[in-house]
Amino acid sequence: MMMAFDSSQTPPSRLDDQVVGSVREALRRYLADSGQSAPLREALVALAADARDKAMLPEQLLVILKDLWGGLTEVRAMTDVGEQMRLKQRVVTMCIREYYSA
Repeated sequence: MMMAFDSSQTPPSRLDDQVVGSVREALRRYLADSGQSAPLREALVALAADARDKAMLPEQLLVILKDLWGGLTEVRAMTDVGEQMRLKQRVVTMCIREYYSA
């Protein structure tokens, strides 16, 4: 069944491209450095702050984060799906923590 467009729900403001790019690079480093999370945490702090500043709901932020994750060649090349899911869950948890920390 087709749903009518709900104009009462304004789409979230676009996140800053530099912030999104820094998260993408931090995710790549996170995967290459066997889960070293300090640079990723810093990038997620900036991402969460940008999302909060733009009144983005946490669910919307997580959709963007998961899209970034799924778009990485490093993730798509992983053969251990269980490990891929564990790493993604850690990243999602870090992001949620940073979103609600302020």
